[in-house]
Amino acid sequence: MEDNKMNRMQMIKNKIDSLPDGSLSKSKHYWCVTCKKFFVLDKPECPYMTGMCVNTPIAVENLAPESTESLEKFGLFYPKIPQRILSDIIKTDLKETGKKLAEIYLNFLKEWKFDIAKQQPLQTIKSFIIILSGCETAQRVNEETVTFVLMDAAKIWEKEKIRDILTGSLEYLQNVLGIKHHLSIDFIDILGEREVGKYFCAKCGMFFEFGIKRDSVTCPLMAQKCMFDPQHIEKVEYPSEKMVKQFEITPDIYKRFIESIENKNDFSGRLNEILQEWKITENQNNIMRSLL
Repeated sequence: MEDNKMNRMQMIKNKIDSLPDGSLSKSKHYWCVTCKKFFVLDKPECPYMTGMCVNTPIAVENLAPESTESLEKFGLFYPKIPQRILSDIIKTDLKETGKKLAEIYLNFLKEWKFDIAKQQPLQTIKSFIIILSGCETAQRVNEETVTFVLMDAAKIWEKEKIRDILTGSLEYLQNVLGIKHHLSIDFIDILGEREVGKYFCAKCGMFFEFGIKRDSVTCPLMAQKCMFDPQHIEKVEYPSEKMVKQFEITPDIYKRFIESIENKNDFSGRLNEILQEWKITENQNNIMRSLL
């Protein structure tokens, strides 16, 4: 029985090895049409499921990403560490800061070969809000107004702070994207006092943060295909290098956001507090470098 399994795995590996290689990206910018991840890599090889994944990451120069919806995964499922850092270091000029962050976001999209002219304006704005806030976001739309409703924003932000920041962002994006509706921000609390879940997948080495705390969850990126369930961090052990890697190969949109904040305080102390929640007591400096 074991021999049959080994033979089958070897056959799968041989088949994968026989398939066409992916194209190299001069910019090291890649994306995956299947799992909706974006990567900064030296070569087109899945960094999480190396040797197992049948897909190859796609060089943005070879085929441009199709929708900003894929970028929402950063805000929805990745650890909310950069958002919590931003919530701490942004102190003043909230609306102007919001405009600056929106401009950075659009420049980021252009660098990653998104065709802004072909993107759906409402989708582009929703993706920005989710990435920046780390919150699931609903839309209420009528003839005059689009209201973006942030869910459980208080888990990460002071509500009035993120409202003011996003108000500035929406003013900028409305003009650039040519939206006629009035745009506004509102909030709804779903989780209440319940704890948000923090998870680690021992197979791919990724960290996730979303939903109500559970012992394990279905993979939020590959729900229909992944055979492994991320476990709550209380249930598993993991090396800090895994978190360093996740930040290093994730596109630097948060690094750009953080670098743009003028007169920001040293956030090493705050970062260490957050990392301790994730049981990370080593490599804090390497994680910080990936955010700066």
